[in-house]
Amino acid sequence: MSDRTVAAPVLVIGAGPSGMVSALCLAKRGIDCLLVERRDGPDTHPKAHELSARSIEILHELGFGYDELAAEASPAEDAAKILFCDTIQEEFGCIDLHAGSAGRKYREHLEAPMPYLNVSQVELEKVVRRHVLASPRIRVLYNHQWESFEQDREGVTSRIQDRATGETFTVRSEYVLCADGAGSRSRKALGIEMRGPDKLLDFVNAYFQADLHRVVRTRGKLYFIFSPRAPGSVFIAHHVEKRWVFHYPVATPHEKIEEYTPEVMQKKIKAALGRDDVDIEITSMSHWRMTAQVADRFRSGRVFLVGDAAHRFPPTGGLGMNSGIGDAHNLAWKLAMVLDGRAPPCLLDTYEAERRPVIQTNCDESRLNFERMSEVAEAFGIHVDDARWVTEALASSTMRALPEALRAFAERQAQRYGEGVLARYHRDPAVRERVLLAIAHQRSHFDRIGLDLGYTYEEGAILRDGTPPPATGDHVSSYVPSTRPGARFPHVWLDGNTRRRGSRAIIDYRASILLVGAAVEARLGDVEARHGVRLFELRAADIPACHVAAVHTALQIEPDGALLIRPDGHVAWRQARGVILSDALIASIVGQVYGGGAPLGG
Repeated sequence: MSDRTVAAPVLVIGAGPSGMVSALCLAKRGIDCLLVERRDGPDTHPKAHELSARSIEILHELGFGYDELAAEASPAEDAAKILFCDTIQEEFGCIDLHAGSAGRKYREHLEAPMPYLNVSQVELEKVVRRHVLASPRIRVLYNHQWESFEQDREGVTSRIQDRATGETFTVRSEYVLCADGAGSRSRKALGIEMRGPDKLLDFVNAYFQADLHRVVRTRGKLYFIFSPRAPGSVFIAHHVEKRWVFHYPVATPHEKIEEYTPEVMQKKIKAALGRDDVDIEITSMSHWRMTAQVADRFRSGRVFLVGDAAHRFPPTGGLGMNSGIGDAHNLAWKLAMVLDGRAPPCLLDTYEAERRPVIQTNCDESRLNFERMSEVAEAFGIHVDDARWVTEALASSTMRALPEALRAFAERQAQRYGEGVLARYHRDPAVRERVLLAIAHQRSHFDRIGLDLGYTYEEGAILRDGTPPPATGDHVSSYVPSTRPGARFPHVWLDGNTRRRGSRAIIDYRASILLVGAAVEARLGDVEARHGVRLFELRAADIPACHVAAVHTALQIEPDGALLIRPDGHVAWRQARGVILSDALIASIVGQVYGGGAPLGG
């Protein structure tokens, strides 16, 4: 043990995406932090693979280039296709996110050149880590494990162990962010429980590097396999020509995770490929449990949960890592305002008030996507409960006690029966139609612009204006841009058809933006120094004269209206018309949004 004490305004536990983005957001606001990670370096086994439109926006606003983020992503055409297959070479149907209006609707609402990226979390973490290590405000300690913390009125005292030397030392910080993943030790130390089912399925996955572009029939990013030789398995093509992850369900407790050795997984992969002549060299393996859980609290005093430490979703929907990035982006500017003395600590109460409803929706949708996948099997005439019973029976102790030849015979019979069921797709037009309809019904699993861009904070650091939410019809696959308080400030091209300057370019994580219409008098001096608010006048934004009215309409304010946009790009306050700007008005708005201050004249 050492008597050494390290001081930092914020301690971040865990250097995954949520932890690193938290650190970068704090650094952007001028706050130093210490980032500790128990691993001795970045993870090398892929996990998530989908970077959402909102996450791309957030990272771009933190200084990441679009090309930088996309460098190791799969081609956009591949990322748009999800295949449902017998083996990977025998396809039943395909969801193409570029077909119809899906691709166009993203283009209308984003400045980014891509609506999402199919990029391995391993590759993404390499990019994020470069930014973290380049920041003078972030100190990173790999191979260091958080051990404990104690809180008092002034801060948090944490014990950290250097895993290489065994030395422990103290970190004194004002706040702690727990971003140490789904099994979060720090969350457990706080006594915070997870709510929701703790087991939906167990999986083993294998990461292998291979160029399979000549093996697959259609290039895509996801291949759901129904072959009875590898039932329920999934290929994730992080890049068809480079990186693949194969997930296989394990019927625990009848089967043991450790039974799935690299040799067993190689056989399963070849069975799912429908090819024995492909060399598969597994780089790494892991196992994971699918859950659908949300922490019952996101905060304990000066300690906050971020990312997987606060929520664990089924991967069906790609919402886990992206939700964690959103958590970090929401919390860090609030911490910075409190640490800088620009807001009272009560602002931090809005973190859970805002994020919990979003997180619960994402958790529920992820679970629904997982459960809805059974519709495809049911369309073939496969009853999921019956299929599960067969799998468990084949893995049972009774079956294991049989002679190997008899056990192999039973497995072959079950496979032949399954192959016969799947063959109905080709023999019976009615079955084929049912299967294709069931596949089409999975589209919202992947076409989720509403979840990406449309979430709105109904309570928290906002001043509601009494208007109802926009009617979308489908909160998952539809998005209606809005400047209603709590909504993401929408993208609009400020320069008309030139399309070089979008409205979201005015957002700066270091300040709030007071956007005022062309008819509002805005000569108030340096309101940023006094209130942390930067003025942006629409008439001074190089907007073509013929386009000014269209911009006001798109932003849902009259020329004498105004909006306050928070550092995270969500609208905090809106007055659609009749704004008479004054220092007192700004002080009142800022006080109510960020500090619980009284309204003007109150």
